[in-house]
Amino acid sequence: MKWYSYLLCCVLIIGGFFSAINMFDIWSRTSGVYGSPSSIETQNDYTVISKFDNGVFSFETDDYVNYEFTETYAPVDEFNGLTHDYALLFNDNLISDVEFYAGKIVATYSMNIYDLQGDKVCEPVLNILIEYFDSQTVLTITTKNENSSIAYLEQYMNYNGAILKVVERGVV
Repeated sequence: MKWYSYLLCCVLIIGGFFSAINMFDIWSRTSGVYGSPSSIETQNDYTVISKFDNGVFSFETDDYVNYEFTETYAPVDEFNGLTHDYALLFNDNLISDVEFYAGKIVATYSMNIYDLQGDKVCEPVLNILIEYFDSQTVLTITTKNENSSIAYLEQYMNYNGAILKVVERGVV
């Protein structure tokens, strides 16, 4: 054999040795969780007062234009919109058009739905009413079906869910 054949064999053996070490390193790694994700409540010092997690809101209609969702929940004792500072979150997005009263919350939430090209397809508007009674809490959401917005809204909720939270803001 010629000298360059020995050199080639040595290079291949050394390359195989380092590849084996690298493969051992890859195969011996384990999965793990390092740290913990922080929620929007802990980031902003919010306390959750009410959480409405239905997965999706099942809207009902009589005329295929006006849609409504109504659900009753357990009563909440801690709500007083006149003396406390609250916020309303839909899928952890802050709703800005909200009015708080002694026993109810009235809000309007406009969503923007885009197609795959980035063009705005429709803008469903959710009218949210949360009423706190002594015996129950009633959530009512109404919307109008304009430009097939109810179909886009239901598709959005199927992918992202629909979680509505009433949170009390912490002292800053």
